[in-house]
Amino acid sequence: MPKSSGILLLIVLAGLPASAAPVEFASPAVGHRPQDGRAVEQGQELGKLSGVFRRFRADPKRRADAIRQLAAAGPQGVAAAKDLIDGELRRMAVGVEGPSPGGALDEKIAQVRKVLAELRADEGLTKEKIEQVGLPALNGLTLLYQQRQSQLLRHRAKFARARQQLEQFAELLRLLEAEWKGTQSPLPVQDYLQQTDQLLGKIVDPEQAKAERIMAENAKLAGRLDPRVVDGMQGLNQLRIVCGLPPLLIDLKLCQAAAEHSADMQSHKFFAHESPLPGKRTFQDRAAKAGTTASGENIYVGSVSASSAGKAWFLSPGHHKNMLNQQHRRQGLGRSGQYWTHLFGS
Repeated sequence: MPKSSGILLLIVLAGLPASAAPVEFASPAVGHRPQDGRAVEQGQELGKLSGVFRRFRADPKRRADAIRQLAAAGPQGVAAAKDLIDGELRRMAVGVEGPSPGGALDEKIAQVRKVLAELRADEGLTKEKIEQVGLPALNGLTLLYQQRQSQLLRHRAKFARARQQLEQFAELLRLLEAEWKGTQSPLPVQDYLQQTDQLLGKIVDPEQAKAERIMAENAKLAGRLDPRVVDGMQGLNQLRIVCGLPPLLIDLKLCQAAAEHSADMQSHKFFAHESPLPGKRTFQDRAAKAGTTASGENIYVGSVSASSAGKAWFLSPGHHKNMLNQQHRRQGLGRSGQYWTHLFGS
C-alpha cells in the first residue's frame, strides 16, 4: 500500500468517535426475525380473556364465554384455558381443606337407623315391638341427628364461600358442556366436572342437599294447603330424614284425593280404606279420579291434630311401614274434621 494511503486511513480512523471504531458488519442470526404484529395482537387478546376469567368469578356465563373464546383461538388458547381451569381447581381445593363433620356420630346414626330399618322389615311387626324398640331407637336417633346437624351448620358456615364458588364453577363447566355438545370438546369438561363434584363432596352432605331440594319444592306449594295438613306432611318428612330416607314431594292431586276421602268418611259415617261410594272404592280409584296414582294409604280418626294422627300411625305396624316405605316418592294428606287420610305415591 502506498504511504500516502496509510496516512489517509489513520486520519479517517482518528476522526471517528471511540464507540464507532472498529466497525463490524454481521449478518442476521439464522432464524431471528422481528416479532409478527399479528402474534402480538393474539397474545394480547389471550391475556385479556384470561383476565376476564380471573376477575369475574361470580359470573359463570361470562367466564364460560372467555374459556370458549380461548379454546377457539387454537393450540395456544386451548393451553391457556387448561392452565386457567387447572389453576382454579387447585385454588378451590385449598379452600376446602379441613376435616369433614360427622365421624363417630355418623357411625352411631347408621347403627340406630339399621335397627329401625330391620324393625319395619319385620314381617311379624307388632305395636309392642314398635313401643319397646322403635320409640327408644327413634328418640336416641333424633338426639344424635340434632348433634350432627349442629356440626354441619358450623361446617357450612366455615365453607360457605368455598361452596358458592364451587357451585358457580360447576355452572360454568355445564355451560361449556352444553356449548360443545355433539362435537369434540377441546377441553376435558367431564373430568373437570368430576373434580368439582369431588371437592363439593368434601363440604356438602349429599343426603342433606337432596332433602333441601325436595323441601324447597314443597315450600312453594304450602300456601295452597291447610296449615295443619302442611304440618302433618312436614312432620313425616322430618321423620324420614332422621331415619335416613328421602323426604316426599307434595302431590297436590294426592292431597285432593285424600281430602275427599276424609270428607266422605265424615259425611257418610264410615271409617275404612274401602269406600262405598261409586268410582271411589279403593285408594287407587280415588287417586286416579284426581288425576294421579297412589301406592299406599293411611287413615285415622279422633283428633284435628296432625301430630296425633302421625303418632298413631307410627305405632301401628301397617301404617308404620307405609310412612317409612323406601319406595314412596310422593305424598298427599287431607283432613275433614277429625278424619285424616294420607296417600303415598311411588
